[in-house]
Amino acid sequence: MHKLRSSNLIIEGRAYYGWTMAHHLEMQIFQKHYPAFEISLMKATYGKTRWEYMWGYPLIGISYWYSTLGNTPWLGHAHAIFPFINFRLYHKNACTFSFRLGVGLGYLTKRYDPIENYKNLAIGSHLNGAVNLMFEWRWRIGPRLMASIGAGLMHFSNGTIKTPNFGLNMPAVNVAFAYRLSKENPYQRNKLMPTLESFEFDGKKTVRLDISAAIAIKDMSAQLGVGNRYMVYTIFGNIMKPVSYKTRFGLGFDISYDASDVMVLELQGKPPDKMIKVVKTGFTAAFELSFARTAMVFNAGFYLSGLDQSDGRFYEKLALRFDITDKLFANFTLKAHYARADYVAIGIGYKFNLKYY
Repeated sequence: MHKLRSSNLIIEGRAYYGWTMAHHLEMQIFQKHYPAFEISLMKATYGKTRWEYMWGYPLIGISYWYSTLGNTPWLGHAHAIFPFINFRLYHKNACTFSFRLGVGLGYLTKRYDPIENYKNLAIGSHLNGAVNLMFEWRWRIGPRLMASIGAGLMHFSNGTIKTPNFGLNMPAVNVAFAYRLSKENPYQRNKLMPTLESFEFDGKKTVRLDISAAIAIKDMSAQLGVGNRYMVYTIFGNIMKPVSYKTRFGLGFDISYDASDVMVLELQGKPPDKMIKVVKTGFTAAFELSFARTAMVFNAGFYLSGLDQSDGRFYEKLALRFDITDKLFANFTLKAHYARADYVAIGIGYKFNLKYY
């Protein structure tokens, strides 16, 4: 590290007051108000890389979150550890309004058990994915001390790796105090891409085609009995056009085979005579946010084919993509129907740059 640069680390404590949403009838027994607590270690970006300046010098860090969940006898206590990024939406003088997104792992001390904990229809596993969304207003109290108030949502779900999986949605308000462990670095913007004049550009335009293959495991034990776990195979792609250095818009497609659909159709009295009829194809709109070698891709679309439509014709996907090389990438994809998780897939893909005039 340069001798004029510090670590820019910040430690923060946060207290929540929230409740559990009854987004399904079965969730009403969990409706309670309760506190939660969080401690975070953050780093204030200052323009060391180009994406930090382009996104307005966000805060990045990692948090540990804990709650008793109202001490219900069915849910137990909740723990979560998640990295996050805090985007500045508005900044003036000592005040900042921002949006925080955190994605990590959660642990619930109690889960569904058909004999010992049959009322817990929310979560079928101890280990879950944890997602934290929050809007906050932050202001400086002194050179190193900051305070903030916020409102947001904590979500636990296992992506149907183990059922039942209604998930837990917990809105909350919060207050926090933070302290800088070192002096603040001066902000810089010299990593910004240079502007090209018209005579420097060869007139070519580019769209990017991303193709990926992925697999997932779905557990249907709660619906179909113990041991009913099925594989999901999917191929999907997006044709993306850059709008800026950090965003892309485009269209996407999906081709997937979900082995559990065969069982669902048989239970409905409509067994497929050909496996090709079980294959689902879909068409989506796509949006991408880029952070150096990491990106988030959002898709929303509808099915064009597939016999099993018990989850509805519309679906959503959220993917985290990590570039291994300039062309090769890995991704983690959550697919959902009307915000209810269907499965989490892991895959690998390749980028094709397509030039046109």
